[in-house]
Amino acid sequence: MAVRQEKNKSKWTKDGRSWYFDTYYINEFGEKKEKKSKLFKLKREAEDAERIFLNNIDNNYGTNSSKSNNKISFEYSYYDWLEFKKATLKEPSYVYIKTILNKWIYKKFKYYEDINKITSEKIIEWKNELNKECSSTEYRNKIIGYLKEYLEYCFENFGLDKKLFLKLQFFKITTRSKKNDAEWNFWTYDQFQYFLPFVDNEFYKLVYSFLYYTGLRIGEMIALKWRYVNLEKKYIRVEFSFTNNLEDKPFGFVDPKTENSIRIVELDDELLEQLKKHYQSERKIYGFNEDYLVFGNVKHIAPTTFRRYLYKYIEKANIKKITPHGFRHSHVSLLINLGCDSRDVAERIGDTVEVVEKTYYHMFPEKKKVPTNKLNELKLRGNYEVTGIQVTKKAENSAFYT
Repeated sequence: MAVRQEKNKSKWTKDGRSWYFDTYYINEFGEKKEKKSKLFKLKREAEDAERIFLNNIDNNYGTNSSKSNNKISFEYSYYDWLEFKKATLKEPSYVYIKTILNKWIYKKFKYYEDINKITSEKIIEWKNELNKECSSTEYRNKIIGYLKEYLEYCFENFGLDKKLFLKLQFFKITTRSKKNDAEWNFWTYDQFQYFLPFVDNEFYKLVYSFLYYTGLRIGEMIALKWRYVNLEKKYIRVEFSFTNNLEDKPFGFVDPKTENSIRIVELDDELLEQLKKHYQSERKIYGFNEDYLVFGNVKHIAPTTFRRYLYKYIEKANIKKITPHGFRHSHVSLLINLGCDSRDVAERIGDTVEVVEKTYYHMFPEKKKVPTNKLNELKLRGNYEVTGIQVTKKAENSAFYT
């Protein structure tokens, strides 16, 4: 048994995977075989994979075992599925999802040495427990969706009975679903102006103003460096986003959420002057350079610290509570009320027009009025006939009146 790192760096994957295990085992026919694994990012991942592989081999083909040769343990199949899923996700998303999966799925089924021992009754039992422990129907259904993915993967790769995932149904939403976050999680311009004087920390006053008037995501704001701020041409360039969902380090700066997220955001004059003043202050720091963070210089703002300060000032102002992401919703609300259309909004916040219109439809009052206005126009036409897109005056002797 051995875990090694690939010496030829040209064989490393683009995302830095270089560790593998190389081991020998005895198959069901008593033959000695070699198993060389795929590459892993961390040494411990290769070690875990080797242990799971050998345990599974021992369970299947051990000399004193009378178990079926087709037996696959939950642990082996689960980690195999995770590796498959990992290849389709960015690392922060993968780590976030893996945390959910370990909490709600792995802990329940990890003791199964044979996935074929997982029955419909066990799935129902798991679903009932999930129902008791999770209050959100949307969240419960998300977890069920992940379990269905895993079971379907086992059906396709390990011959699991497909009835398991076909019978696993989502919870029905019988009551009115929770309001879209964007419908309540924002401040109007007047509310923000009321809130700001209660912030007695100039740094956080600038941070809140920056978020309110740019619409950046919190992670994008934390990762912003001075090299991406052009004070002369009055814009910032969003290139990276902060995340603490990484496997091998506590945090990092990664590509933004979507391709559209890499963008130019122009600054209004007042915010620009605030940033200029902040820049002149930061330049006095010994060792300052353009790679310093705009908000935090050498040390980033911790999301938990940001949240704690925000809620402290909200309580002090006795104003409607919003989450940190509420600043983004507030910016969109502001733009829409200023008359910007969905294309303007989408380009500025780094989203698609489709996402903007779906998420913020309720903020476009004119769109809601369209059906009623069309009906009013039709009824006000009086002695006119509508044919396709043509509106023509009706003839007095028209057969229309007969």
